[in-house]
Amino acid sequence: MPSIEREGFTINYEETGRGDGHPLVLVAGLGEQIGAVEYPDEQCALFAEQGFRIIRLDNRDTGLSIPTAPIPNVDILAALSALQQGRDVAAPYTLFTMADDVVAVLDALGIEKAHVMGASMGGYVVRWMALRHPHRVASLQIVMSGSGAVPGEDGPQLTPAVIEKLAGQCQWRDRNQAVPYQTEMWRWYWGNGYPFEEEWVKQRVTFAYDRAYRPEGIARQMLAVIKTPSLWEAQAGIRCPTLVIHGERDLCFPGEHGKAIATRIPGAQLWLDPQMGHILHREQWQEMAKRAAALAM
Repeated sequence: MPSIEREGFTINYEETGRGDGHPLVLVAGLGEQIGAVEYPDEQCALFAEQGFRIIRLDNRDTGLSIPTAPIPNVDILAALSALQQGRDVAAPYTLFTMADDVVAVLDALGIEKAHVMGASMGGYVVRWMALRHPHRVASLQIVMSGSGAVPGEDGPQLTPAVIEKLAGQCQWRDRNQAVPYQTEMWRWYWGNGYPFEEEWVKQRVTFAYDRAYRPEGIARQMLAVIKTPSLWEAQAGIRCPTLVIHGERDLCFPGEHGKAIATRIPGAQLWLDPQMGHILHREQWQEMAKRAAALAM
């Protein structure tokens, strides 16, 4: 796979779909990598059928996007405690950096402007991309992401219980522990709407573990989210066509988050699926591809 060097990391990416199609960049969430659960090959094939040239990347600190030199590990719960006590904690990068990584990949591919979709943490990354590089984003899709509000603001918040649940992924586990643990994490993400695809999920998390198991990167990504300024007010500056996709069965970011994002971004459309959890369900893939194409027109 091709890669670029940028600000202390190798950023790995790949292209699929129609080479002459509309560029569509898929930005995954916390700890996800190319070929894992989010944006699997089968879903990318449906985007290709709608005429897209698909670009996927491993966000920095996941998959094959690794540091070019050693950087400090993060105890995320200790970092959160320190911040709550008013003590600063240095982060090696922020979501600003990750948004700029996506633009750097477009530069490497010679793409001036792309349609962009971000899931969960990726939904934060693509909003910052649209704000920092508005001329590079043709349309924006924000999937199962947080409101962007930080503590003290009036938007929906990520709860302490959910933060602790996510932080569990930062703990190192051997393969025999990690695969069942991550499978159960996805059962929780899935919610109780669409049927859980246990065997398929197990295959995807096994593939991801064997490709690149880096829980220390998940901790640094969590710190990047925490150390990046609020999106709550800033996202009102997004001006490209925007679709917000969210689920009412989402236990990570409940439906209020999606509603809030759609309200904050001028002209944004909202697709609120009553069965959707914190996952891009197979039952939604065809409709997602069609809506992406409609937004791109």
